[in-house]
Amino acid sequence: MMAKYAVPYALSVAEGKVTLTGGRLGRAFENNVNFLKGFDLDRMLYWYRVHAKKPAPGVPYASDAGHFENNLKGQTAGEFLMGAGTTLLWKEDARLREMVRALLAEMEACRDEDGFIIPIDRKDFDTKEYPNYTRAWITFGLLDAGYAGEASGFRLARDMADYFNHSQVLPYVKDLNLGFQGILANTRMYDAPNGKWEDMQVAKDHYQETWWLQQVIAKDQRAIYDHPGNHPHSTLLTTLEGYCDLYRATGEAIYLDAVKSALEMYEQKWQHVGGGINMCEFDTYWPGCNWLSPNHHYNELCSTNFWVLLNQRMHRLEPDNAHYVDEMENSLYNVLLAAQVGDKGYHYLNFLERTKDWRWLDRATCCASLGTRLAGLLPQFLYTYTQDTVYVDIYSASRAELPNGVTLRCETEMPDDGHVRVVIESAEKPFTLKMRVPRWAREDGKSYYEVHNDVKAGDIFEMDFPFRFRTTKYTGGEEIVGKERWALEYGPLLYAAMGAPNPVCVHFNPQRPQEWFSPVGRGKLCLKDDNAHEYWAYLDIHDEPFSVYPIVQ
Repeated sequence: MMAKYAVPYALSVAEGKVTLTGGRLGRAFENNVNFLKGFDLDRMLYWYRVHAKKPAPGVPYASDAGHFENNLKGQTAGEFLMGAGTTLLWKEDARLREMVRALLAEMEACRDEDGFIIPIDRKDFDTKEYPNYTRAWITFGLLDAGYAGEASGFRLARDMADYFNHSQVLPYVKDLNLGFQGILANTRMYDAPNGKWEDMQVAKDHYQETWWLQQVIAKDQRAIYDHPGNHPHSTLLTTLEGYCDLYRATGEAIYLDAVKSALEMYEQKWQHVGGGINMCEFDTYWPGCNWLSPNHHYNELCSTNFWVLLNQRMHRLEPDNAHYVDEMENSLYNVLLAAQVGDKGYHYLNFLERTKDWRWLDRATCCASLGTRLAGLLPQFLYTYTQDTVYVDIYSASRAELPNGVTLRCETEMPDDGHVRVVIESAEKPFTLKMRVPRWAREDGKSYYEVHNDVKAGDIFEMDFPFRFRTTKYTGGEEIVGKERWALEYGPLLYAAMGAPNPVCVHFNPQRPQEWFSPVGRGKLCLKDDNAHEYWAYLDIHDEPFSVYPIVQ
């Protein structure tokens, strides 16, 4: 029997038995649980019931023009299942489990006989973003429910995939609005326990754009911001997730070469300080434009989701290249946690100037959907392992029982304090431990502190990662003639100058920030000789006026 993957992952990830025991990641996880419990089943099921000609109490989710649930019917059910399914991997919650089962049961009862599970008339399937975005969101949600123990999720996803893999839309599916988004629905379906090679073959035959892969490999920046046939969007990153999956399935180097080249291009020209992606849609973009004001579209939470999960894939392929985990950590702290508004919602765009995006008020958007999934996956990002090695990748107060027989816990206040204590509670045999030295604390270029093949139960490892100040000079489309604008980071966190008007004007030497700033409490810095401006960690800002890139004199 042919192996499912020509290139298997070198590292495994946990799919349960990792518990966040405190800290900022722990609070973010719990906020997400409470956010998910705030969903209304009647509202999520409204269009399903209408489609099945059943009574439909309540009203569908809608804010502003009601784009997501009213124009892309069924996406909110996918959103909830993504967040609840990933959450239930780590924490059993009776209410969430009950909601997942009720949603799955009625989605099945309302679907068409051939497995078509989007609540629309079949003639509408090849309009808007139904075969790509909506199908992907629902597929992701069903699969995540399946991984959480609800087998019907796998079955329902399989039935929809079987319909799609033989549908009339295939010849032009990638040419529809943002059509490239659909590839990941197929490659993730292939990865499921009931995946078929047909899922991957359809991805190759109907989504692959070999010319685009070659353009990316040639490092032509137009591949990022000028994709023909679809308006430009950073959701091209989700296409790269699909191509990474195709590489693993086939071993064909073109896919991996394109992914690596694209990652490099994004980091060079399309990534903001703090890890956000400086692109969205419906705006003017060029390499290095680095928009700041809320008049532009950038730092979309969806893009950060794709960025984190793509870098997670690469870390699992190249275990000792810590750069991928550095990128994950940066984006989780400074975009995901910054986007979460308690247990009320997620900012859609994470602006770096003036105020953050108001759209956290709408719980049924693409960014809220992927915010719930990314927050639900937080425990998975902390540790990776092989049969004889454990990697401590991201430090957070936690406890993990790994399938290789190792149980350990991490005690830390990261990202607010650099002290880390890792305790090995049990181990079936001696193993190798690799503790990542974060990029922001690295001095000698060493990425991992390693104890080779000699770690056993009862061992304790303590490290102190120094917090340092770093400044980044602004370049881009909103430079101010005769002025310099500088961003500030301290340890793993991005900071912002508080106050108005924007941009704020402050006084310090950006070449020697350590002489001007000092911590005055968790997530706050004071600026010497300045009582008017305080610096806050960006992830702590909600609706206050601020500048990540103030004018510095």
